[in-house]
Amino acid sequence: MSSESGSSDKPPRTIHHILAGPIIFLLLLILPIESMNYEVRCSIGLLLWMSWWWITRPVHLAVTGFLPLAVVSIFDFVPVARILPAYATELIILLLSANILTTAWARWGLDRRIALASLIGIGTNTTRQILAWFAIGMILSAFLPNTIVAATMIPIVVAMLRFIGIEDLWNSNLGTALVIAVAWGTSAGGATTPLGGAPNLLTIEFIQETVTGQEFAFTTWFTRLLPLSIAVMVVIFIYVRFAFKPEITEIKGAREYFVGEFRALGAMSIQEKWSLVLFVIAALLAFSRPLYADIVPGFRPAYAFLTCALLCFLVRPKGESLMTWEYAQGKMMWGLFYLFAGGTALGRILSETGTAAYIADMLIPYASQGGLVAVIVFATLTIVMTQITSNTAAIAVVVPITISTFQSLDINPLPFVYIVAAVGNCGFMLPTSAGGPAIAAGYGINLKTMLVKGFWATLLALIITVLVGYLLAMYWPAFGTA
Repeated sequence: MSSESGSSDKPPRTIHHILAGPIIFLLLLILPIESMNYEVRCSIGLLLWMSWWWITRPVHLAVTGFLPLAVVSIFDFVPVARILPAYATELIILLLSANILTTAWARWGLDRRIALASLIGIGTNTTRQILAWFAIGMILSAFLPNTIVAATMIPIVVAMLRFIGIEDLWNSNLGTALVIAVAWGTSAGGATTPLGGAPNLLTIEFIQETVTGQEFAFTTWFTRLLPLSIAVMVVIFIYVRFAFKPEITEIKGAREYFVGEFRALGAMSIQEKWSLVLFVIAALLAFSRPLYADIVPGFRPAYAFLTCALLCFLVRPKGESLMTWEYAQGKMMWGLFYLFAGGTALGRILSETGTAAYIADMLIPYASQGGLVAVIVFATLTIVMTQITSNTAAIAVVVPITISTFQSLDINPLPFVYIVAAVGNCGFMLPTSAGGPAIAAGYGINLKTMLVKGFWATLLALIITVLVGYLLAMYWPAFGTA
């Protein structure tokens, strides 16, 4: 009976959401709004259309990412040639290449080995387990996209839970807490480096295009965002310590499970060693770019990762390719690339048509002189959007508006962009907010628990980011530089 009602209810809701997007767009086109010209009306309509589809998800997020090309080509409110390059930027190449490298990890079991080795010495106390999973997710997400980290770590958690007899995650406080711990860890640590995910790379793209006009170094991002990331990680870590109350205090056999699984892997294979070395080389080249930029100016991080990714297909330890295209193409996160591209394209449209400046004009009264009120307004706007849509989509909308607002006031926008980027990674409440929570929800955790406890995590992250970001902007001159 429930199956039948579910199948009868879902199609109408999907159709309503599909139609709502273009209806909103068309209404903005035909309504006489004197303060908006045609280009601004179209751009805001597209923004609302894409936001609606990103929130309700009647189609895959990546499908929504292609809307700018189709809509612009039909309604001609910005030259298609201006937004087409958004679908082939250097940062798309970086995402693609990093995905290939971590797919090699998955092919040869290196991801599992790293996780198990990190957990063997933790012990069987459930609170310690929750904190450990959170910490490992947090650390790995600083260097890997949070979706990849969550997709790698959560299956190990679920396997361990099944080993100790917990099958129903929805009705298990411990099961829900452990899975949420990984998801939240990937969100809390995601802003630490540019490699933490598409929102960071998208923010860099906007800074390069509309603020500095030159390459933005990975080391600059790390030094500017590290204090904000540490503040968020510490606060959420403490919150996680007290937020969950597992039904048991000790996990019987958990350590034995980890040890047994690790021993079953055997010695590290030559393929695992190559997979690890290639990723480390790519990451080192990306972070050490200032050391060789003058010698090889074209060898940017995207191409460092691409070179190492190509080597995955060429290296043949023991006569077998480290990676084959047949394997890689089935594991690649194609949707992430096109979602990222769609976000970039939307940001360009908002800038090209003057829409970002139009919205910025309305926010100028709230921006004041760039003080605490402005920080609160833009940080709150970002973190709210991050809960209801993907963090990439939130950054795609808010960062261009932030830049336009403060540039129009002749105020340096960079401190506000850094704060927005930090809170843009803090998706804790809903499956729509980020990769980690979405994957966690897919495994059947208690969504009410994630929503309620995620609300307080979100509020804490917002408060600490606003306070630390404001203090950095006031007393650390370098925080406003690129």
